[in-house]
Amino acid sequence: MARVYVADIDPVFIRSVRMAFTGCRDSAVVGDSGSGLRALADVRRLRPDVLLTDIQLPEMDGIALLRQVRRLAHPPAVVVCTRFYSCASMDWAYRYGASYFLCKPVDYDSLPALLSDCAAAPTPVTVDDAGSGERERRAAGLREMLSDFGISPKLNGCAYLIESVLRAGEDELLLRNLSRGLYLELARSMGSTVPRVERSLRSAIDVAYERGSLRSRFATRPSNKQFIEYLLRETLSKDGARNY
Repeated sequence: MARVYVADIDPVFIRSVRMAFTGCRDSAVVGDSGSGLRALADVRRLRPDVLLTDIQLPEMDGIALLRQVRRLAHPPAVVVCTRFYSCASMDWAYRYGASYFLCKPVDYDSLPALLSDCAAAPTPVTVDDAGSGERERRAAGLREMLSDFGISPKLNGCAYLIESVLRAGEDELLLRNLSRGLYLELARSMGSTVPRVERSLRSAIDVAYERGSLRSRFATRPSNKQFIEYLLRETLSKDGARNY
């Protein structure tokens, strides 16, 4: 029996999904929520076979929710269902382990069979799964580089800088608009806020610049974006030298 959880801000959609499962013998909706954080807590507690989630959710969006549930000991299959279709949103969904991507409006008559098939299918391999060893190697290299600049791993900004470079390496579009791109992505995935992310990065860079360790590389104190781009170039050049 496929047990389904629905995360969607639209109560009409949730009600329609529940009606679609009425009378199904081999599947049922076991819970729903309009909040990403609440959905994550419920998935941990209820352990459904399938999570049906929109991308647009308050507190934690659908992609961040997808990444979090895939890290659980018993993750459900995840089907992303949204009106806000784009190639980027589909790419992010499949990249982080979605089994299927649906565009609203959906065919409710065929939905139970589709979700049951997703529950029975093998769990997709994600970027996080396949690249975790390589990602950790890069993180360790960045941690060492930042330590040489005088940025202690104990500073919050150190963790944000490392994750910033790793995320920017995966998707440089995040650097085009920091507040709505990189900072927002970090805030959602690391349980923070955009102002706190920006402030922590700035404080860490201030520490390094005041100690003089950046003055040979920058004529003036670098902006957050300039420093992240510098670290990204250094990381890519070292990877290129290693591969060569």
